[in-house]
Amino acid sequence: MGPPKAILLPAVVLTVIIAFVVVLQSFTPVDSSSFSILSSAAKDDVAKVDLKSSAHQEELAKRAHNATLGFGEIVYISMPERSDRQDAMTILATSFGIKIKHFPGVRGTEMSPKAMPDGVAKKTLPSEIGCWRAHANAWRYLLESDMDTLLIFEDDLDWNINLKQTMELLSLQMQNSKIRLSEPSDYERANAPYGLDWDVLDIGSCKDSGHPDFKDVYQMWDDPDVAGLDVIKKTRMIYESLQNFGLTDEDIGKKRLLSPAYRTVCTSAYAITRQGAERLLMAMSYIEFRNAVDTDMSRAFREGRVRGYMLTPPAISQFRIGGAKDTDNRKAGDPRLGTSINGQGNLHGFSTNLKDSARAQMVEKMQLNNWEDYKRVREERNSVVVISDDTSA
Repeated sequence: MGPPKAILLPAVVLTVIIAFVVVLQSFTPVDSSSFSILSSAAKDDVAKVDLKSSAHQEELAKRAHNATLGFGEIVYISMPERSDRQDAMTILATSFGIKIKHFPGVRGTEMSPKAMPDGVAKKTLPSEIGCWRAHANAWRYLLESDMDTLLIFEDDLDWNINLKQTMELLSLQMQNSKIRLSEPSDYERANAPYGLDWDVLDIGSCKDSGHPDFKDVYQMWDDPDVAGLDVIKKTRMIYESLQNFGLTDEDIGKKRLLSPAYRTVCTSAYAITRQGAERLLMAMSYIEFRNAVDTDMSRAFREGRVRGYMLTPPAISQFRIGGAKDTDNRKAGDPRLGTSINGQGNLHGFSTNLKDSARAQMVEKMQLNNWEDYKRVREERNSVVVISDDTSA
C-alpha cells in the first residue's frame, strides 16, 4: 500500500519548486547596466554621423524615392461619388510606385450651421464650404497622428514622369536652404528631407507672384525635368510668376525656384507640417473662413499668419478633360464648365507646365495586344530549327 495522498502531494509540489529554483540559478544573471551600455553605444554611433555632410544629405534626399515621396503619408481628397477620379488616381499612383490614401470629400449642404466658422462670405458656394472642410479634416488628421508631415493631393492631378527625382533635388535644396529664417535642428537634419521650418510646401500651385518687397528672397537650381520654355509660356500665370522674380527666357525652362508663398492659386498638391496644420486650423477655422480654400490660404500667406514655400514651376499639375467633370465646385450652367458632362475623355486630357505627363506614360505602359503577342511567340517557336544530335548514322 503506497503513502497517503495527503503526504504525497506536498512532496511533489516541493520537488517542483526546488527544480525550478535550480534551473533559474543555472542562468547567468543579467546586469541591467548592460542595457544602458548598449544604448550609449547606439547613441555614439548616431553622434558619429555628420548631419551636415553631403553624404548624409544625399542619403536623406533619397527618401523622396519612397512610396510617400519622403513625407509621412499622402492622402488625396475626393468626393465619395467620384469613383472615376479615384480609379484614375489609383492607377496613376501604382504606376509610379506611390502610395496614396483616399480621404473623403465633404458635402457642404450636409454641414451643420453651427459648425460654420465666422466670416463666411454670402457668395461662398456650399461646394466650396465642403472643399474647405475636407482640407481642414486632413490638417486635423495630421495632428491626430504621429507623423511630422503630410502631403495632400486633390483628385485631378498629373505629374512629370520623373517626379521622384524632382523631389530629391528639392530635398537637397531645402536641406541647404538660403531662405529659411533659422538654423535646422539636429532632428530636422537627421529625419526631415525637406526640413520642418515651413507650414505649407506648395508643389502644385497654379500661380505665385511673390511678395513685392521680397523678390530677392528665393532659391534657384537647375532641374532637367522642368518643362521647356515653350510649354511654360502657354501658362501665362506661371510664366509671369517667374518673370516677377527676375528670371529671363534664358533660365525659364531650365530652372526651378523656391520662394516664400504670397499670392497663390489652387490647392492641387501641398504638404503641411504639424505646426502648419495648427496654424491653418487657427487661421482658417478657429478665427474665420471667408470663401474658397485656396483663396483663403493665399490670404493667410499674405497676412503673414502662415509660412509657406512655393515651388515654381510646380512639380504637379491639374489634369483637364474639358466639361463639367473637371470640377465639383461650380454651379450647373456655369459657362466655364462647357456644354458636355463628359468632355473629351481621359485619353484627350491635358495638363500644363509638365515636361512629360505621367498620365500619358501610364497609358502607354499598359498598352497590350494579347493576340499579337500570341502570334509573335508562335511564329518564333515555329521558326526554331531542331538539330539532331544522333551520331549513330
